[in-house]
Amino acid sequence: MPKRTLPAGIGPHNHRELQLMLSGMKPMALFVAEPGMDAEDIGDAKFKPFVDEGRILKFTYVDPVTSIEERRYCLPTEEWRCKLSQLISRMCRSGEAFSVFTSNDLARLEGTLLGYPKEDIEAFVAYAASMKTLNVDID
Repeated sequence: MPKRTLPAGIGPHNHRELQLMLSGMKPMALFVAEPGMDAEDIGDAKFKPFVDEGRILKFTYVDPVTSIEERRYCLPTEEWRCKLSQLISRMCRSGEAFSVFTSNDLARLEGTLLGYPKEDIEAFVAYAASMKTLNVDID
């Protein structure tokens, strides 16, 4: 079955993360790199000069089992978002998160950490639930 188009108001900030962060509209961005991918493939190549200047902070984690790299960027004073995101990710990898949080909880947490408005997060949660009932991949 083909992927569904997301309704208006729901969707990633792809290719706009840096612009939104520099304008102060987005506090955090998250990128995931599989082995062999470079910054151009991932979409965070233009972040480096701003990290070097200290205008944006970078947190990196490489999973020792899969070699998948998680790159988190945040505005100064928003480090807590990256740290909490890393903690949640680690809990998901170990399975511990699923005994504490529902998938809706995790979607709400991630959306909040990334800076999405509450109404967009709730629209996404409702959309994801509707897609689960139809057994459609929303990634």
